[in-house]
Amino acid sequence: MKNLISLFLVLFSFQALAHSVHYHLGAPLEIIKIGHPTLTMIADEIPYEDIKTDRIQTLIDNMIVTMKKAGGVGLAAPQVNESVRMFVMKPKMFKKAEAIINPTIEYIEEAGKKDSSEGCLSIPGKTFKVERYKKINIAYFNRDGEYVTEQASGFRAIVAQHEYDHLNGILISDFFLPIFIDLSQEEQNLIPKM
Repeated sequence: MKNLISLFLVLFSFQALAHSVHYHLGAPLEIIKIGHPTLTMIADEIPYEDIKTDRIQTLIDNMIVTMKKAGGVGLAAPQVNESVRMFVMKPKMFKKAEAIINPTIEYIEEAGKKDSSEGCLSIPGKTFKVERYKKINIAYFNRDGEYVTEQASGFRAIVAQHEYDHLNGILISDFFLPIFIDLSQEEQNLIPKM
């Protein structure tokens, strides 16, 4: 019984940690962390007529600022607790950050895959090795409501795939079982010995 109570307390503390948010100085939005239910949901499409509304345009601007303040190259709307199919990204240093709205991705299998070492703003301090397609076809609306189709490769394709996963309720940690393998020594010490 004592072990069961200990296990409950450990799980409760992980749950409490998991539902916390991550603040970044000067960022207008809070980034939710692993364990928050919004991160596991399939996000809803944004109606075309809503793209140019103040609400969506402000969300885009705030997501770009939050992404930059957090030191990221991409940020999906579900990560700021908005379950809509949109992400922002800035995979190249000298290019302007952009909004990708209601994207669809077609993976180009014949181009092959590569290992990608990735972090996630919703899983701070952790890095995972993920297998990604080298090339993708992506179609989406930009913030001006223009329909864009392109073939992406390299780092741009990796960032797009990572953020697209967020829109489908998938985190990079979902590719690995068990997640506890990446716990710090302090976190491992909280797990009761059976």
